[in-house]
Amino acid sequence: MEDKASPRGGIVIPWFALGFVAIAGLNSLAVLPHAVVRQVIDIDTVLLAMAMAGLGLTTHVSALRKAGIKPLALAAVLFVWLVCGGFAINAGITSLLN
Repeated sequence: MEDKASPRGGIVIPWFALGFVAIAGLNSLAVLPHAVVRQVIDIDTVLLAMAMAGLGLTTHVSALRKAGIKPLALAAVLFVWLVCGGFAINAGITSLLN
């Protein structure tokens, strides 16, 4: 059976993820001035807010009703898991460093 994810049968690479890793590496080198980093973070915040607003504006209540309670319950469980997991990781690292 042919792989529908890649027409040539190769590996599909999310290029934005490689860009993210490259920018994170550049930021880790601390070669950019603090003012530039601060400005880029502010621009990033605005762009992320615009993307989230775009997603929210295209979501219709009827689509949520049609999906049913199971996906919403899963989202709630994942939200709690991520919040609790993030708290546990932060608490663990803080106790290790202190």
